[in-house]
Amino acid sequence: ILSTVTGVHKYKWLKQNVQGLYPQSALLNTIVEFALKEEPVDVEKMRKCLLKQLERAEVRLEGIDTILKLSAKNFLLPSVQYAMFCGWQRLIPEGANIGEPLTDCLKDVDLIPPFNRMLLEVTFGKLYAWAIQNVRNILLDATAKFKEL
Repeated sequence: ILSTVTGVHKYKWLKQNVQGLYPQSALLNTIVEFALKEEPVDVEKMRKCLLKQLERAEVRLEGIDTILKLSAKNFLLPSVQYAMFCGWQRLIPEGANIGEPLTDCLKDVDLIPPFNRMLLEVTFGKLYAWAIQNVRNILLDATAKFKEL
């Protein structure tokens, strides 16, 4: 079997047999195609892509950490906190276009190691909790003012 599989021209039959025996999902088909691909795999290019995703995740984590540290400060004016909140959500004045808002903290960094992925999700969760607490406080203040009127 080893001598049959090691020959580049000889494992086409293996590819056909593996694909023909069992009904497979699209993911399994992709894995089989990758494993049985006859062209050489550019490992260096794949490594560079993974490193870029790690760098992107680290920059994203540093940005969220900075926002969390600034949001924890009680001396910030409400207008500054509001500007931070709007900047994080990419709510900008009409006419300016800086791109789509970040819908998921793991967008374009889905191949990073599980620890980094979890750290990013937990940090974003803290930011979401801060934003929800601020909205809650604003609503409670507005309700109290309406009751006074």
